Amino acid sequence: MKKPAAKKAAPKKVAAKKPTVKKPAPKAAKVAPKAVEAPQTHVIEPKTPTQFLIAAALKDRAAKKAGKKDGPKEKIKITVQRAEKDDNGGLKTWEESFNVPYDDSTTALQALEWIKGQEDGSLTFRRSCRASICGSCGMVINNRSRLACKTKVIDLVNGSPERNRQPATEIHIAPQKNQPVAKDLVIELEPFYNKVKGITPYVQKGEETAKEVNKNSFEQVNLVSNCIMCGLCYSDCTAMVENPNFIGPAALAKAFRFVADPREGKRTERLRELSEENGVWDCTRCGMCLDACPKGVDPMEAIVKLRTRAMSAGITDNAGARPALAFKGDMARWGVLNEPLLLVKTHGLGVIKEMGTALHLAKKGKIPSPIPHKVEGLDEIKAIYKELEKNPIDVETKAEDSGPGAG
Repeated sequence: MKKPAAKKAAPKKVAAKKPTVKKPAPKAAKVAPKAVEAPQTHVIEPKTPTQFLIAAALKDRAAKKAGKKDGPKEKIKITVQRAEKDDNGGLKTWEESFNVPYDDSTTALQALEWIKGQEDGSLTFRRSCRASICGSCGMVINNRSRLACKTKVIDLVNGSPERNRQPATEIHIAPQKNQPVAKDLVIELEPFYNKVKGITPYVQKGEETAKEVNKNSFEQVNLVSNCIMCGLCYSDCTAMVENPNFIGPAALAKAFRFVADPREGKRTERLRELSEENGVWDCTRCGMCLDACPKGVDPMEAIVKLRTRAMSAGITDNAGARPALAFKGDMARWGVLNEPLLLVKTHGLGVIKEMGTALHLAKKGKIPSPIPHKVEGLDEIKAIYKELEKNPIDVETKAEDSGPGAG
């Protein structure tokens, strides 16, 4: 007999879950943000050219970060002399003017870079260090040879009365003078450096090498060691205008550096070569090289010292030393220069070819008598010469030689 099937148990009722209500999280108390302290920076006063360049770059970067948008408000007209080679190999020149913004710190080089970047990208000029070290940016600015990186626009605008430079209402920029132009403000440097090569720019072995070095020797060598070969003295040299074969102030200053070097073994030979035509006696002593030099080198002073050393070495048979000796002799004897005899003493028999001109001038009363008139105070002049013979002045150190009667 089959057992009855078991009844299935009824499913248990599942109680509905009560919906959970999330309690809002307690609001966190607002905390004031901490003030961020400015980073402490140690300001280093720039001393070297590299530090100056870094300081300038950091200053520009800081200005850009700060969102400085106000640029220079003043403008000035800058006229640039342009030049380029034509199809026939000649040089075509013209001028272009630009209105350039500037402020108190703008240099002539920065003005040229603004023109190149904003107005005419074909403008060509040399530049490199921007710190008056390399000498690359030498050019003629308002009729004076200068470094563009060292020349501030505001200084040109204000002028310099103490140096007899009037305020400028516009600026004119041209390539260096006395040298061929390659393009725009770029010059050919080969003629300039050939003059420097001509003076043998290195110490030579020889019998005249000194065994000892004194302080004065170092000071004389150091006198011209700051030269950066920028060519500005060469550009402004008036003797170069009349005689392109003149060695030039830069090369002669460099020559003095080796003549004054106690290690130089061929000093007299150097002085003899420098005393020849186109050498030290062709300098007119106009002083333009001194004014042009951006580093304080005095080429004219170096040339005068070369003349003095040459004459002290007995190198006097030349057209420069002869009139100098004649002048000294006339002053010591007469107290006045004997002009007619000066020509004879300078040129010797060569003066004969000018006799026709001399006779013509004599008829017109333009040639003074070869017998000088008596000069008042002649005894005092002679006494001065005698004193200088006893106690000569060193033209290089400006000091009296120690000797009898010195003091």
